[in-house]
Amino acid sequence: MNMSNKNNISVQQLENDKKQLLEYIFEMNSQILKYSKYSIINDSNFLSLNVEELIQFLRKSSPQQPTHPPTQHPPLPAIPNKSITPPYPSPPQPNSTSPISTNSNNIVSPTTSVTNNNSLYENNKQHLIKSPQSTHSSNSSTSSNNSLNNNNNNNNNNNNSNDQIKRLLPDNYGILSKDQFHFASYETYLLICHFGRSNDLIDLEKEETFRIQNEISKVKHDGFIKALSPPQSANNNSNKPPPFSSITYRLWLLKNFNFNLFDTQESLLIWLKRQLYIVLASFSNLIKYNDPYDEKDNSTINQLKLLCYNLEISFQQDPPPQSNQDTIYLTLFNNLDYFIGNLIIKSPIINNNNNNNNNNNNNNNNNNNNNNNNNNNNNNNNSPSQQHNNLNQPIQATKYQIDKIIPYQFPLNTNLFEDLLFYSLFEFDDDSGSIKFIGDEHFRVSTNLKPFSVALKITPTMEMICQLNCFILAYNADPNERHLKRLQLSLNAIQNLIEHSSSLIQDPNTSAGPLLKATLKSIAQWLVKFLSDVHSYRGTTSPPTKDIHLCCSIYVQSREMWNYLSTTSLSSSSSSSSSSSSSSRNSIQLKTSEGSFISFITSSVSKHYQRISEQFKPLTLENFPEFVDSLIPEIKLNLDVYTSGFKEFNSKSKMLALTEVVNLYSADLKLVFADVYFLSPMLIQSVQSASNFQIMLEKFDLIPKDSLPPVKTYVSSVIGTWCQNQEKDFTKWFENIFKLDKFTPLDKDVKHSSSVVDMFTMFYQTISTLAKMKGSLSDNFPAFILTLSALFNANCLLTYNTQIEQMTMCNQSKHTTLYPTSLNEKIQNKGKIRKSISTSSNQISSQLQSSLTMSKAIPDPNQTVIQTKLQTMTLQKLCICVNNLDYILLNINTYINEHSFNNETLRGKLKELFSSTQITIADTLKSLVDFIGTRVVFYDCKQSIIESMYSSPPLNTNDRISDILESLSPHLKTIYNSTQSLERGNDILASVSRSFLQAMEFTLLYGGPTRYFQPKDAELIEYDLELAKDFFLDRDDNGVATAVSDELFESYVGNLRKVVQLLMDLSSDILIEQYDNTNKGKSSQFSKEIILCVLVHRNDKPSRSFIKKKLNDPHYLSIKKNSKINFLT
Repeated sequence: MNMSNKNNISVQQLENDKKQLLEYIFEMNSQILKYSKYSIINDSNFLSLNVEELIQFLRKSSPQQPTHPPTQHPPLPAIPNKSITPPYPSPPQPNSTSPISTNSNNIVSPTTSVTNNNSLYENNKQHLIKSPQSTHSSNSSTSSNNSLNNNNNNNNNNNNSNDQIKRLLPDNYGILSKDQFHFASYETYLLICHFGRSNDLIDLEKEETFRIQNEISKVKHDGFIKALSPPQSANNNSNKPPPFSSITYRLWLLKNFNFNLFDTQESLLIWLKRQLYIVLASFSNLIKYNDPYDEKDNSTINQLKLLCYNLEISFQQDPPPQSNQDTIYLTLFNNLDYFIGNLIIKSPIINNNNNNNNNNNNNNNNNNNNNNNNNNNNNNNNSPSQQHNNLNQPIQATKYQIDKIIPYQFPLNTNLFEDLLFYSLFEFDDDSGSIKFIGDEHFRVSTNLKPFSVALKITPTMEMICQLNCFILAYNADPNERHLKRLQLSLNAIQNLIEHSSSLIQDPNTSAGPLLKATLKSIAQWLVKFLSDVHSYRGTTSPPTKDIHLCCSIYVQSREMWNYLSTTSLSSSSSSSSSSSSSSRNSIQLKTSEGSFISFITSSVSKHYQRISEQFKPLTLENFPEFVDSLIPEIKLNLDVYTSGFKEFNSKSKMLALTEVVNLYSADLKLVFADVYFLSPMLIQSVQSASNFQIMLEKFDLIPKDSLPPVKTYVSSVIGTWCQNQEKDFTKWFENIFKLDKFTPLDKDVKHSSSVVDMFTMFYQTISTLAKMKGSLSDNFPAFILTLSALFNANCLLTYNTQIEQMTMCNQSKHTTLYPTSLNEKIQNKGKIRKSISTSSNQISSQLQSSLTMSKAIPDPNQTVIQTKLQTMTLQKLCICVNNLDYILLNINTYINEHSFNNETLRGKLKELFSSTQITIADTLKSLVDFIGTRVVFYDCKQSIIESMYSSPPLNTNDRISDILESLSPHLKTIYNSTQSLERGNDILASVSRSFLQAMEFTLLYGGPTRYFQPKDAELIEYDLELAKDFFLDRDDNGVATAVSDELFESYVGNLRKVVQLLMDLSSDILIEQYDNTNKGKSSQFSKEIILCVLVHRNDKPSRSFIKKKLNDPHYLSIKKNSKINFLT
């Protein structure tokens, strides 16, 4: 027994210690615990307190470590396609319900108390929390000194308190979603037009039509009626509800509504928040009555929000409140009720001088009712009678002048009206999928809404203003020109009011002026957003040019109207309506300058450009062409369609838009081409795309060329380095091309070889690569073309020409390669050669050859090389070389004509560059053609012509040269088969004919001792010349030459014919006489050397005697054996 008592004492001691400790904790944290669930702890439940839970709450609610309930950030409200969404309050809309913390211990209160726990809960023996005295405590002598207004005078405390409150509140707390706001508007309509009327005045048919028009289901409508009806248990003299059109009726409902009306706690919370947020919005506007659109932080509003938030999250308690009489719900509601009551009695708007008498009467009635209520309610120590003895004493808003209407404060009233107005103006057309206008074309409000607007203190002028926002909302939901035109017409009507009846706008007793200014500002802000990104237009009007033009016009009008209202004193309407109407006929001048639209144009272009480029970021050489391809059509569309909408308001709109594009594009261009030092396919493609873009900009001709993107600045350095590298590449490519060429025809029709084709193909590819960058290089392009052309000319064309000269030896003297030297030998009686005229020519020839072989026992190295080249360089290869050079000349002309890019200056410079090359190659061609003719006669047909012609004297009368001429035929066939054209074959044939005549000249004048002629042979030789002429002219049936022309052959044979006709038919004596006459200064047609050549080839005595005397004569020495021959032909 003693042990049991001892244990009881120990337990009691622990409980006392716990209580003392908790009292200390509550005292030290009174600012945090006020109006939380811990603020109602009393002796009966103090010891059952969960200490761990209390400590967690203190940690989370501490100002040093503020706890923010989870906050969601919803997207901007969007209008569904198949439902009409009403307007909603101007702040951004959160979710349909405010965020609720998962922590059940988050009920907190502002540091400035609005209730006194001691006075409210004295009978419940609540635990005291030390806090500032409340404004409604009837027992405290300092209550008035610690009121809300007195607390606000302490700036430091207010700042700290306000910061703490903001930390505890969710972001954007108290804002309804558009759907919930529409329900709230409809509930307001029911309170005014259903509950506010007697039953016999309610038109259920019209009400049903209105419900359908507002897209409210029958179930919701019936639920609203049920929830908004005054509870029968609360509707008595002691708890009389305020008027239905008063905002305080909603507050009264929150105090008295039956929790059991709702199936779930979630539906209860949704309804409670809707009523609570509307009350919060109205009284927040009341607090900001001087400027209801002021968005600056307000400590009083934050305190009001926190009281609402505490009431809201009371349903997170475990268990949550089960009725409006639950202690925690009632306590928190009373805090809010007293706070709002304090706002009402302090408001100069509600308590104005015009209503003082009515207020006093209502106060007396309320005092009597409150006295009766005080006798029946022991929990409330502040009787209404005592409260109304002095307006400075606290009062509950739900009991303040109970018959007085506390109106929905502006701009909440206009927001509620606009919401329902929208549904009376528009309906959704299921067939077209658009929003159809069903309102009055004269902007009159429907009869269903008229009582609603009157109750909300919305004047006809304000009704007209509210329609502006409805038209904007309709256009946002269904971008159509019709909505913009109605907006403009409505704006015109309001402008007419401003200009002719300004008193309707500027009446200080209404909110028409502030509403119009706010609406005009809202329109301007909406248009700024739209016009700053016109490419976001998703309307049905095609093209959108008209819509953009209309928006610009509305923007100008709304801006000038707002400026007019801002510079016109609102008090000027204090005069009579007639005088005001007559004195205010000042038209609003639309004087917005072109500069006002510059930012719209540049912003629209910038945003659209960013959207296009975003998908390609980061821009590189790989994706730059694709980016440009997608950008070009968008720019054209922008200039033709979108920017054209600004044309009337800014004459330079297209130039401004294109300039902005160029600025943004230039910045990206710099990033793409930065640090690029080599030419790659990706770079070429990117430069080509940049060139196309540059060409497009030049065609627009809207901005100066020096303001175009500096493509050439970035590309020129790359191209310059590339061109320098091309010199090495050209040389390397040429060496490979020439080395691989076999100098055989490409096919039977194409007679040139592969090297020239490959060489020009390589060059054309290079030029094509450069041409792709033409637009980017701009005026630098011709210089790069000339640079590449010069490199190709020097490293390919001229080098090729040199290689052909060296390979064919056509550049070497034919005297060292092909021409024979003179075989003329002195005539002696007893020489080894001419022992007897009767010696056979064959024996003489063999002896001569033996003599020559002995004299050349040691071969000449140069002659060995020449002979080797002659053997390897076939006649066909020589003809192919001719064709190749012809191909080069042809393609040089083609290149100049086709790759001057319509630039006459460039064409002239290319002609000048290649002219010397063309001359050089043409000279090589002439030399090569001559070389081929000489080779055929003096090398290929040497034995049949040089060694055989007239080698068996005396000449007989038979055919002497027919067989010799026929020996040329195989070679001539090769020539014609191997040359590209008949004309070129004839050129070579002419060279052969000339060489053949030279061969005849050789045999007649330099053929040596095996050949001798008599005067009578001249006639035979002349006949042979005619045979040769017929052979080379190849006359047709009409006697017209088809090969070598008659004139050309005669030019070749003329000198030789003179020698035959005028010298060879003369006797030796006469020839000697002519020779002597030349020594005496007498003129002669022939030189001494030619006369000596004829005499050398005579076998008579006078000639031998004469020649013997001239052995040391210099003229003889010039024609003797091994002398160089200077052909007359």
